Amino acid sequence: MALEPDDRTPEGKRDPAEIDWDTLKPTYEAPGARDAAPDMPPVPDVSSPPPDNNWSWVHDNWEWEDPQEALPAPRTRVVTEEDPLEVDVFYSMRSPYSYLSLFRLAYLNSNYNCNVNIRVIFPIAARTRSSSGKAQGGRWYYYGYSVMDMPRCGQYEGIPFRYANPDPILQDIRPQGEASMAVAPMEKQPYISWLTRLGGAAQLEGKTMEYCLAVSPLIWGARAPLGEWPLHVADAVNSIGMDHDAVIKDIQANPDKYDAVWQKNQVDFQMTGQGGVPTMSFGGEPFFGQDRFNQLFWRLRQNGLTVRKEPRAPFVARPLRWPDGFGA
Repeated sequence: MALEPDDRTPEGKRDPAEIDWDTLKPTYEAPGARDAAPDMPPVPDVSSPPPDNNWSWVHDNWEWEDPQEALPAPRTRVVTEEDPLEVDVFYSMRSPYSYLSLFRLAYLNSNYNCNVNIRVIFPIAARTRSSSGKAQGGRWYYYGYSVMDMPRCGQYEGIPFRYANPDPILQDIRPQGEASMAVAPMEKQPYISWLTRLGGAAQLEGKTMEYCLAVSPLIWGARAPLGEWPLHVADAVNSIGMDHDAVIKDIQANPDKYDAVWQKNQVDFQMTGQGGVPTMSFGGEPFFGQDRFNQLFWRLRQNGLTVRKEPRAPFVARPLRWPDGFGA
């Protein structure tokens, strides 16, 4: 018998039905920050359950029975600039771990014969929100652990990190002991449809890597003063050769054009069999989490990964903990 999600509010917690999302500020917002987010057209349903024929389920190996399909054989063609390897990265602007993977992905794309295609999707908090407002994708222990773990990962990787203020998703997360962990409905989210649709616009222009390198450090890397990252998004987008205001006007006039981008990204993401980000996908095989980058790199080497003759833009410094023994 399938168990239904328990949407009851635990004793002592705020009732999500009584939250005023217009005034709730669980993280710090500088004056005027919320006003920087432009009005966005309504967002279509962002939930997308995985299909039964996703890559992970088709290739799972229980040992006592054969998988439905064997793992793909390694590539035998020589990997060149003209015939590179391809990696898709499913990425959320709300995900600190997506940000913590970003500079390794950019260095891979710049210095190796491998196209790293970042594809922005909505975060799990939005994709798994129930009718009561609860996000079904989490575990009771995960949030507190992650808030402790994120800066530790940044320190270990040599990446500047500060928790996002304001949080790109409006969620009742503070104070501990009172917060319901409910997620605001999409029409009450001031930031995430803006950031996700801008990601789609960047993808249409072939500039998603540049977009993430310009905007994610504002949110997660303390590149903007505390609470002020929304005030700097437009300038960051303009700095990569896009016209922020023109893009926003086109999103407002033609939302379907941009929604089709993240919707296709999410369909392909679900086909990996994963639910969290960042998920790096090579040949359909998912590698979930910034801590799986070395495994991805190992798989790419098995498939003949080679070094570019000259690095290509966008350029980043060699990551502190780049995999040893090979390459640039």
